[in-house]
Amino acid sequence: MKKRIILLAAAAASLVSIACNKTEQPIEPAAEAYIDATSKTTWTYFSLSNGAVVGTGEENATDNALWAARTDWDIAVCRYTVRTNSGKATSVGAKGGVYVSSETFESLTSLPKGASFATDEVVTSEGMGGTTSIVQSTATVIQFMTNEDGSLVMPPVYLKTPVYVFRTADGKKYYKVEFTQYQDENKVTGHVKFNYARIKG
Repeated sequence: MKKRIILLAAAAASLVSIACNKTEQPIEPAAEAYIDATSKTTWTYFSLSNGAVVGTGEENATDNALWAARTDWDIAVCRYTVRTNSGKATSVGAKGGVYVSSETFESLTSLPKGASFATDEVVTSEGMGGTTSIVQSTATVIQFMTNEDGSLVMPPVYLKTPVYVFRTADGKKYYKVEFTQYQDENKVTGHVKFNYARIKG
C-alpha cells in the first residue's frame, strides 16, 4: 500500500511539473519572417496573425491613407523604420502598438503586468532633403551607435534592438518580436529578418 501511495505521489508531481512547463511556453511556436526593406520609400505591411506579408505601399499621402483604413496588418517596415497599426497610422481605430521588453526572446512567454503600449505618432526630422514628417512607431529594426553629443558614429554602427511586444490591430493578441538581421551576407542593408511568436495576454 505504501509503495502504491509513493508511486501515485510521484505521478502527481510529474503531472504538475508538465502542466507548469506547458504554461511557460508561448501560445504558438516561434517563426521567422523576411521583409525586403531595401527601398527607402516603400512600406511592407505584415500580419503577425497570418504570418505573411499583406502588401506594400509608398510613403505618400494616397498610399498611407489606403493602409490607414485597413485592419489586416499589424506591423510595417520601411528600411529600419517601423509602423504599427495604431495611433496616427490608422483612420479606423485599429488598436495596435508596441511595448519594449527587458526580457530575452526565449524567456518572454506572457505579457508583463502593467505593460504600456506606445502608438504611432508623426515624427518630424531635418535632413539633407529638408524637413520630413513620417508616421512611425517608437520601435525600430536597428539602433545606431551615437557619440556623446548624440550624433551618429560614422560609418554607421548597428546595434541590436530590444525584444518588442506588438499588439495586433484588433487589440486581442500579443506577439514578441526579435529583429535578427538588417544586412544580408553581402552587407547590403534593408534585408530584414525577425523572429516572432504569440504570447499570452
